[in-house]
Amino acid sequence: MKTIFKKKCLFLFFQCKYNHSMQNGLTYFHFDEINSTNSYLYDKMSVGEDVADTVVSASYQTAGRGMDKNSWESAEGQNLLFSIALNVSYLEAKNQFKISQAVAVAIVDTLQSIVNRPGLSVKWPNDIYFGDKKLCGMLIQNTVEGRMMGVSIIGIGLNVNQIEFSKRLPNPISLKMITGEELNLQNLLEKLTANIKNAVESLENQSCFESLDKKYTDKLYRYRQWADYLYKNEVKSMIINGFDLFGRLLLTDKSGAEAVCDVKEIQFCLPSSPQDSEADA
Repeated sequence: MKTIFKKKCLFLFFQCKYNHSMQNGLTYFHFDEINSTNSYLYDKMSVGEDVADTVVSASYQTAGRGMDKNSWESAEGQNLLFSIALNVSYLEAKNQFKISQAVAVAIVDTLQSIVNRPGLSVKWPNDIYFGDKKLCGMLIQNTVEGRMMGVSIIGIGLNVNQIEFSKRLPNPISLKMITGEELNLQNLLEKLTANIKNAVESLENQSCFESLDKKYTDKLYRYRQWADYLYKNEVKSMIINGFDLFGRLLLTDKSGAEAVCDVKEIQFCLPSSPQDSEADA
C-alpha cells in the first residue's frame, strides 16, 4: 500500500509534501497541493486499495471538482478542501440519497455551533448556504455492488477563512465573513469528519431514515417558499414541496403543475442577481 501510494503521489501530484495522522478512527493525509482529493481516493480505490475511513485534505487543488463537472475555486490555505471515504455496504442502492442527506445535516449541525445564529440551510441536493450565499459545496461519488452500496467518496469544499472571492462566483460567503473570526482548519476538519462518519454510519439502522428526512426537510433552503427557478429554459415561480426516495426535487408552479426534477434539470435563481434571472446550479 505504501509503495503504491508513493507512486501515485509522484505521478499525479508532482512530489507534493503530505502529512499523515490518525484520529477519530480515521486516517488523515494532508497535501500541500493536489489535483483533486476525490480523484486521489477514487484512483486508489480503482487499483484495489482499501480507502474506507480515509480522509484526504489539501491546501490547494489544481483541479477541484464540483457536481456535474463544475469546478471549485479556493484560495490556497484558507479553506477546507477534503474528501472522506466510507464503507456503506450495509445500505441498499435505492437509498443512496440518504448519504447526501446525512452528510449535509451533519455539516449544518457542526457549523451551527460556530455560526451561532440563524441562517444555515441545505440547498438541494447538498450545498450548504448561509442566507442566500453559498458556504459549502459537495461532490459524492458512490460505488454500487448489485443492489447494495460499496464505498462512498464524499468531497467537500468549505469556505472558512477566505474573504475575497473571484467575481465569477455569483454568491460566495465564508465562515470568517459571517463570524469575523479566523478558524483553525485542522480542528474544524477533525470535528467535521468525525461527525460525518457518525452520521453516515447511523444509516445502517433504517429506523433513523424518517427522522433524517425530517431534519433534512427542516434545513431545506426555500422549503415551502415561493421563489424563481430556471425550469425548461423558462424562469418560473415555484414552491418546493419535498423530495422523493431517489432525491429528486418535488415542486409546484403557480398553475398547480407539478415538477419532479433531477440535478441539472432545474436551477435556483439568485435573489441578488440582476433582474432576478441569474441561476445557480
